[in-house]
Amino acid sequence: MSDYLYKLKEALNFEKVDIKYSELCIEYASRLINNNMPVIYDKKHFSLLLGIEQQYINKLVLCTDRFYKKFSIRKKNGGDRIISIPNIRLRCIQRWILDNIIYNIRVSENVTGFIPNKSIVDNARAHVDSDAILALDIKDFFPSISFDKIFRLFNYYGYTTEISYCLARICTLNNTLPQGAPTSPYLANIVCKKMDKRISSLSKKIGAKYTRYADDITISGKKNITSYSKLIKDIIRDEGFLVNNEKTRVMYRNRQQRVTGLIVNKKITVPKEKIRYLRQQIYYINKYGVVGHREKSKVKHRNIKEHLYGLAYFIKMVDEIKGEKFLNDLNKINWES
Repeated sequence: MSDYLYKLKEALNFEKVDIKYSELCIEYASRLINNNMPVIYDKKHFSLLLGIEQQYINKLVLCTDRFYKKFSIRKKNGGDRIISIPNIRLRCIQRWILDNIIYNIRVSENVTGFIPNKSIVDNARAHVDSDAILALDIKDFFPSISFDKIFRLFNYYGYTTEISYCLARICTLNNTLPQGAPTSPYLANIVCKKMDKRISSLSKKIGAKYTRYADDITISGKKNITSYSKLIKDIIRDEGFLVNNEKTRVMYRNRQQRVTGLIVNKKITVPKEKIRYLRQQIYYINKYGVVGHREKSKVKHRNIKEHLYGLAYFIKMVDEIKGEKFLNDLNKINWES
């Protein structure tokens, strides 16, 4: 018996709690501990663990939408993506749920997106030097994951109906996963476990490799993998998702092959246009100053400094020497000019 269960049993005996109720409490706690989950009995207990008044938890559960700020960003291929940002207090609660509950649930080894210590480089590495690469995109990934799926997830790992409902409400918005909440990416990975397992099993049977980075699905191998495209799409649809057919691509060895923005034909490299773009941006900023460059080139990014540093770190993930050189060049810039 764990130390927690021993102390719980002692406390229940001390309080002279009814034997049947005491057994239920111990059984409930045991199930959660076995699943590597923190024990939460009810909303009052949850509020004590968080250090937040229960009334605030009740408000979150009843009126979740009041605690978000929404804005839209333009997609590259047209249309808008809605980003929902939780306020600081809600974000802290979601972060607690992520660190203490959600991260304790294993996901498929094929997943590389939003996994601690994994990146787009890990996602691309699996597909280097392949005869053919099949890339598919899941349409409306987060909005496709419903409140019911999140509720069942928490309930499956041992939480009561009340706590499962509470946790699911805090992690969803308008009955779907909000893009912008820290809990959404990893919850999506958990929900996709069955789909990942099915596609991974198929990939192994046909001698292919499979990875998923959020809504980007990549299968690589011999040229025959393309004949399994319909079957893979059927699996995705069977698991409750839709494929964005406009973004489905087949890339052969004789052409440039890109996986999550990186070239993987012979080895992982950053596309030349990104390096050229960053070099030009640094050159023109040094020549005209930040303000002058904005006016002349009509830069669309609100925070050009953050944008260029992000690109430099992106390059550094693949080519450390080149990335460091760009970072040093950016550090020399007078950003107030």
